[in-house]
Amino acid sequence: MASQPEQVTFNSLGTRCAGDLYLPDGACADRPVPALVLGHSGVMVKEALGFFAPYFVDAGFAALAIDYRTVGSSEGEPRGMDYPERQVEDFRSAMSYLQTRPEVQPERLGLWGVSFGGSVATQAAVLDRRAKAVVVQSPSVWNGWRSLERMLGREGLRALRDRLDDDWKQRYETNVSARVPHLTLDHDNVQDAPDLSEELFPTYRNEKTLDSAEHLLTFAPENLIERLAPTPLLMIANGGWDPYHVLEEAQSAFARAGEPKRLEILPYDVLGLYTGPGLEEAMGLAIDWFDRYLRQTRLPDNTPTPTRESVEQMRR
Repeated sequence: MASQPEQVTFNSLGTRCAGDLYLPDGACADRPVPALVLGHSGVMVKEALGFFAPYFVDAGFAALAIDYRTVGSSEGEPRGMDYPERQVEDFRSAMSYLQTRPEVQPERLGLWGVSFGGSVATQAAVLDRRAKAVVVQSPSVWNGWRSLERMLGREGLRALRDRLDDDWKQRYETNVSARVPHLTLDHDNVQDAPDLSEELFPTYRNEKTLDSAEHLLTFAPENLIERLAPTPLLMIANGGWDPYHVLEEAQSAFARAGEPKRLEILPYDVLGLYTGPGLEEAMGLAIDWFDRYLRQTRLPDNTPTPTRESVEQMRR
């Protein structure tokens, strides 16, 4: 399995972000490898990506697992600003960092995100053509307003908007937003996940700023996903019981995307792509996708400007 990662930092628009860089054996300036940026969901920390990164490293890819600004070991105040548009910028900054590493092929970069991190990775790739392939595992939110209304119901969303109105008054007067839980999971097999995460990952805090909800409400990567093509997109979705990663949301966004694209629906529940055979299967699909589009596929080249000599050569 992969060795311990190198703990690195990189600049993201003036704020220092933290990352764990996993390198395959033999990667060096003389033998650079394709590289991936890995991003989690919301304010979950990079250490949680340590379950996924070794699969890529064992397949010969470099992998940079990142903490978004104000999250985990990254800097930035106030803590826990779950702003997806800023997380898009952090993905792009991580790509810029990877391009400075001699062990990395700078023209062969891919993005991988799990849950909400997949939507963020997709939007980053829409905006930044340096990303040559994208994989979304357990896709969740493609329209924040619709997703919150589905989760909370109409009355629940109205109550949230009332809280946001009050929070705006507080922010106007004090420049401080209220603190709320990052995850509140009601179902038996996942309700202990936040406490377990805090136990496993010391830098994780199950809280974020309330105004993060406003940024989620206005985040709708499905409206841009059609602009992703021709960057290849793989979605790996749960086909079993999963109230948090809704299959119909993934199918709707996927239908809008252009080719090349692929949707794999695996027969696992909400936890199935995080552990056990579901994780093995999902990571195998992701590796095959990145292998095809970061290793095997020829990158676009610029056609030389015709000259008199080249045209004469063509006529012979």
